[in-house]
Amino acid sequence: MASPQTLLPWLLGGIIGAAGILQGLHWRSSGNSADLAGLENQLRIAGEENEMLRRENESLRSLAQGGGELAVPQEFIDRAEKEFGLRFLSSPVVHRLAGEELRGRIMAAIESRYGPSGIDDRQESYKLIGWLRPDDDLLSQLAAVRAVGALAWFDDVTGEGWVTDRFDLKNIPDQAALVRLLARVLLHQHFPPAPAYPGDDAARAREALHQGAASGSEARFYALGVRSIGFMPMKENTEAVQLLASLSPFLQGLTTFPASEGKGLADTLHVQGNDKFQAAFRNPPQTTRAIFFPGESAAEPKALELPAVPEEPFLTETAGQLGLRLWLEPLGDIGAAAEIASCWKNDRYVLFPDGEASSAVLWEIELENAEAADKLQTAASRLVAAMAGTQEKRHLKVTRPSPVRVRFLNTFEAATAAALGGD
Repeated sequence: MASPQTLLPWLLGGIIGAAGILQGLHWRSSGNSADLAGLENQLRIAGEENEMLRRENESLRSLAQGGGELAVPQEFIDRAEKEFGLRFLSSPVVHRLAGEELRGRIMAAIESRYGPSGIDDRQESYKLIGWLRPDDDLLSQLAAVRAVGALAWFDDVTGEGWVTDRFDLKNIPDQAALVRLLARVLLHQHFPPAPAYPGDDAARAREALHQGAASGSEARFYALGVRSIGFMPMKENTEAVQLLASLSPFLQGLTTFPASEGKGLADTLHVQGNDKFQAAFRNPPQTTRAIFFPGESAAEPKALELPAVPEEPFLTETAGQLGLRLWLEPLGDIGAAAEIASCWKNDRYVLFPDGEASSAVLWEIELENAEAADKLQTAASRLVAAMAGTQEKRHLKVTRPSPVRVRFLNTFEAATAAALGGD
């Protein structure tokens, strides 16, 4: 009989192959009624699903052939439970794997979180909006910045931790990494994510709070080490620092947001006692604005009503205050970007088909007052002028559909920009 390590790839390979055959038969039977655009969309989604399954297959094979699980010392479990006033609902699981396999594991988790075509649709949207550069690869870069030089990583899809083959509990930096992992596992068990994906802005806010709390736990572990044995924290992960510096300002901001704003909020809550700390996790912030301004209401704003686009959107999402701020910062005045973004009230963008083989994006931003909208319109017009040189054969437009709303358009067809301008 085949071993589990051999059987797992066989089963997953068979599932992928069978799915492809069944999908092909379905298309053949319904081809007379489906138009060409619909068929191309089905082919695109099927290809992306197969690619996602392939990555998951590789990650599961890595798990089956990997180094097993780390035996977590009880003292570290006790420390995490005492620090947060919570008990593990089940024994924390921390897997071992080869360092070179971590990136693939992270990529599979990201794809699983966003679903079929989710990461590709975001990459296209981000490039059209201007958050990413033309040659950026969103999935690869998100995974790389988490994997390069890493000792440990928390999988927020499964609620389990991973350590690489460089991990050694004899070293204090490695112990600190385990402290951070256990904090994430413990908080995930008690305050798991909602079954349905809440949207990007809400997901980023939740991640900032959880990752910030774990980073705070790691920092306190280091502080204890300094007081007890005079140990100084480990050196910077220079590879990761260099990689981060090479990313677009948007990806840099997404990466550092939990460690800066998220940790600041989590540390403030922690010193206020377990009751307030746990209450914040039971009712997590629904927007990145609530991380920047924790004293305000944490309620999620209602979805903005947008003009009807010509075809069914590929993606509808929110950027939040963080996304707006990171869009404006490349203009060079970080203070002005923060000031305008602080007036964010709501936003929504859609990615939709435009032309025979292209897409368009419409992004509408609502601010607290007309004065802030004036400033945003001026800044957005400067951004559009800068983007025009890198996005040839595109139609970029900034309009003002209401006194407190600014609309950004990036379309392939001139007629689409004219129809959705909303002046």
